[in-house]
Amino acid sequence: GWETNQTSYQPSDIVLKAIELKEGMVVGEIGAGRGRYSVILADAVGEKGLIYANDIDKEDLDYLNLRCERDGITNITIIKGKELDPLLPENKLDMIFIVNSYHHFSSPVELLQNAKPALKASGTLVIIEGVPGRYGRSSTHATTREDLLSQVKEAGYIFDGVAAELQRDDIYIFRKL
Repeated sequence: GWETNQTSYQPSDIVLKAIELKEGMVVGEIGAGRGRYSVILADAVGEKGLIYANDIDKEDLDYLNLRCERDGITNITIIKGKELDPLLPENKLDMIFIVNSYHHFSSPVELLQNAKPALKASGTLVIIEGVPGRYGRSSTHATTREDLLSQVKEAGYIFDGVAAELQRDDIYIFRKL
């Protein structure tokens, strides 16, 4: 299905290594949807870690909730956010993680500004986003590097580099200013 297909373009072992996810970390995923990546992150951070899975779509989050119950996943906390505020808990996160959701944000600068207080001083912002035209990524499901970097900078983050280039996506790493 769709998840398997998506995961083949974004092999989780490569992604987790590139973003330097460690056991015990607390991660906030913005735009988690049905939790395709939330469950991968939850497994990787282990029992001592925690994933805050944020989305604005109640149906998707209900599905993720059922999925956690069904699979006995206890380290995912679901947060229904607002369009411009993910409502993540203040100063709790080692990482904010956004995978293939950035292009859906109506106002990425404002959303990322509102997410910033949740990130610890040492925390990182990870954005995995499609590159227009790469392996058939349509421009509506992608963001140019130029646009992404200028928007995230405007939101008050420092660009730390591209951790990996995947088949269709780039993994961008940022830190708090």
